[in-house]
Parts: sequence; structure tokens; C-alpha cells
Amino acid sequence: MNINEIKAHLNDLSNGQDADFANAAQFLLQVVAAVEAGQMSASEAAESMRDMQRQLDVVQAAHQLEYKEKLNTLINGLIALAGAV
Repeated sequence: MNINEIKAHLNDLSNGQDADFANAAQFLLQVVAAVEAGQMSASEAAESMRDMQRQLDVVQAAHQLEYKEKLNTLINGLIALAGAV
């Protein structure tokens, strides 16, 4: 998955009906934008994304598991891309 595909998925999630995941996706898009603008290092971004994953770990409702897994996959993709920068 490349950065454009990840951003497209995050945009979709940010417009979703689940406020927790929409907010998480919006935050991740802001992190990506900060890295792209040179305002945040890749390592800082990766740590912010890992923090987001830890926050998602507290999401327990069954109807949210699909969103959680999708966001985790996207975060892992971003972390992998950050390491390749």
C-alpha cells in the first residue's frame, strides 16, 4: 500500500459515522501532512502513530472492530513508510 492509498482510506474513515475513528483518521492525516511539510520527523510521527494504536487498544465494542483493524493496518503502513523515508 502506498501513501496515496493510505491517505485515501484515511479520508474515507475521517468521513465515517463513528466519531472515535473519524477523529483518529483526521489526526493521522494531520501527522502525515506534518511529516510531508517537514514539521515532524519520521520517528516523531511513528511514535505519535504508535500512541494512536495504543489508544485504539481500548476500543472494545464489537461493531468497532472492523474500523480498529482497518486503522491499525493503515497505521502500520504509515510507520513502515516512515521508516523508508
